[in-house]
Amino acid sequence: MKYNSDILRRLHSELKDILAEVIRVCQVANIPYFVQGGTAIGLHFFEEIVPWDDDIDLGMTRDNYERFLREAPALLREGYTLQEFSTEPDTPFYFAKVRKSGTRFVESEWVGMPIAEGIYIDIFPYDLIPDDEALRRKQRAEVGFWVNCFIAKSVWLWRWFGKANNGVVLPKSMLSCAAIRVVTSFLSKRQIYNNLHRALTRYNGTDATYYNIVRMPKDMIAVRAIENLEERTFCGMKVLAPADLETYLRSHYGNIQKWLPEHLQLNHAPEVLHFGEHLLSDESERISVVIPLYNKEVEVERALLSVINQSLAPWEIIVVDDGSTDGSAAVVERVIAEHPEARIRLVRQQNRGVSGARNRGILESTGEYVALLDADDYYLSGYIAEICRLMAYYPNADAYSTAFDIVEGTRRTRAAVPEVEGYFNPAEEALKHRYGIIPSTATLRRATITELNGFPEGMRLGEDQWLWVRMMQEGCKFCFSPMSLVRYSKEATNRSAAIYRSEASEHTIEELYRVEQDETLNEYIARIGIGKAITQSVRGGSKDAARAIKAFAYTRRSRRQLRRLRLLNALPKWLRPTLDRTYAALAWLIKHRGL
Repeated sequence: MKYNSDILRRLHSELKDILAEVIRVCQVANIPYFVQGGTAIGLHFFEEIVPWDDDIDLGMTRDNYERFLREAPALLREGYTLQEFSTEPDTPFYFAKVRKSGTRFVESEWVGMPIAEGIYIDIFPYDLIPDDEALRRKQRAEVGFWVNCFIAKSVWLWRWFGKANNGVVLPKSMLSCAAIRVVTSFLSKRQIYNNLHRALTRYNGTDATYYNIVRMPKDMIAVRAIENLEERTFCGMKVLAPADLETYLRSHYGNIQKWLPEHLQLNHAPEVLHFGEHLLSDESERISVVIPLYNKEVEVERALLSVINQSLAPWEIIVVDDGSTDGSAAVVERVIAEHPEARIRLVRQQNRGVSGARNRGILESTGEYVALLDADDYYLSGYIAEICRLMAYYPNADAYSTAFDIVEGTRRTRAAVPEVEGYFNPAEEALKHRYGIIPSTATLRRATITELNGFPEGMRLGEDQWLWVRMMQEGCKFCFSPMSLVRYSKEATNRSAAIYRSEASEHTIEELYRVEQDETLNEYIARIGIGKAITQSVRGGSKDAARAIKAFAYTRRSRRQLRRLRLLNALPKWLRPTLDRTYAALAWLIKHRGL
């Protein structure tokens, strides 16, 4: 994950607060600790947190770690929580975290778990490991197995013999999964933890040369380095570090460098990050969020809360109620009352369709940019911050978008998207079956959209792609981030494609074709038109489909879809839905194509 600078600055500030509190507790209880891992790199090169990192790691020898677990809960000030199996039995972590209450930092694997979610620093127990390499490997394998069993008592993360949590699937063989399932069926979490503890501490008390986080083979620190901790300055405070820090770092990381290539600047990439308050920046104040709403009583609160809970807040949220006949507007009014800080406005109008609702929201907005979010869908907490980062890196773009996942019930699938960050051509990507931009991932320059008169009102299918084409025809630039920060609901109620009605628009997809323009763009137009006509034909719009067959006969890259359209339109109307559903189901099963 790449962080917006405002977010990273604030996150580092929170981490420093937690570190100061842990150091205070250790000083009061006279418990030695030491910085380790990426935190030690930050100390060595920057005397600060590594500029792109998002956590702090401390280590303690086993006896000191056990003392910390016993004494910290009573010594930690209000607002800080110790998370460890002894204090929180639902935790999937076999080590300890100190979390800051009122904040949230949740990686994808742990979303929805009933555990504390605050921003945290990690505290790892270090145990002696045998000098014999064969014994080390045997111990690591045993520890790894018990750690996996410990996690599995809280959440399943693998493909075999269970449903992976939140779509997060980690690699593990069928045999390993079977063994984990068998063991976790017979042993309690406490029994598993005790077995893990025995495996971790087996060589404590021996004359070994190194301490280690046993699961991590390279994370070895010499006994003499821990017995002779050195006081160093880190983040403006005094911390303890292993003696001869550079030797430890080189044994752990090899040829360490102060500045890594951008693709190696790794961090935890949380799915949820929030600081517990409404946080604006100069960039985010330029963004208005527009949510068109029509009979989405079930989903709209989720969409609204996903904007309210952004780590970096937009300037305003405009909900356009497009003549809803259910309780959607009442839900919005309740959320407005509960969150006055969010600057939510509810605008009501007679039903004009999704394009009319979006256009009204854009007209009502005051931001320089407009982020679109359908009421079916929702943002992850880093969406606005990522758009702000893109705005800083690529200031000439007229449209910014991110990757997204497709959600259907409890199943989540990564959508096919462009592969790299930066400027991209939506037509080229679409012809490769990659979704570079959809409405709920899009943030658009307001002046550009206003000059193009917005979305084509009365058009019920393909209205978003119509606008993307118009933008490309006018030379607009599109920018993409491969970070998946939007969730598109494939099964949400009232999707326009599911309720086809005759259109009443002065605009058509056919009008976008121009002989003199780039062939790729014309092929994209044909792809849009044929896809739309397939839906029209399935819903009984034979005449509309027949016009599309004639209009887009020039295509060379969508011939297969054109043949599909011709076949559908030649069938009796009653047979078309069944055939199309079968085709769509197979396409989704094989290649996850077709939203």
